[in-house]
Amino acid sequence: MLRSVSVKNAIKDALEIFQFDQWVRFYFTVDKDGGMRIEIPEDKLRKIEEENPVLFRFADMVNDAPLDYKRSQDNVCSFVASRLDGEKYEPTVLPQVFDDVRFKVEMYLFNVWQKMHEPHLDEEYLDFSEWMEMYEGWNSLDEVKEYRTKLLQSGTDPQVPACDTAQ
Repeated sequence: MLRSVSVKNAIKDALEIFQFDQWVRFYFTVDKDGGMRIEIPEDKLRKIEEENPVLFRFADMVNDAPLDYKRSQDNVCSFVASRLDGEKYEPTVLPQVFDDVRFKVEMYLFNVWQKMHEPHLDEEYLDFSEWMEMYEGWNSLDEVKEYRTKLLQSGTDPQVPACDTAQ
């Protein structure tokens, strides 16, 4: 089996999984018995399976399970590792993905988009493909492209604010 060494493609594949996780948590997190859980209705689960069998495996894995930050992070990381690391990509590729400024910038921009559009996303249920279509529309705006370029050129982690102190 030939495995890819493309960090760029691995970034795209990993981003999709992280974005899907955020979509799942956005629509299917419920407060039950004093704790948070993922509960995906059967009809939605079947539709995910029809539209995207690979991401269905993730949805099925987290469905009907307790949810907290650590568990969510562990679920995503283990799914990325099992589906991409050593399977689709050479084992040296994935560690590069999470350190890559492009991955960090894209995740940051996705989080910005989600926060900005949360009221609209909350109005009605959108399939993952509809979410991504909406995101791609926003992502293609000139202002977003310029902001991405600025972030990439700065070389700093967008999640960590820089502190410029006068000396």
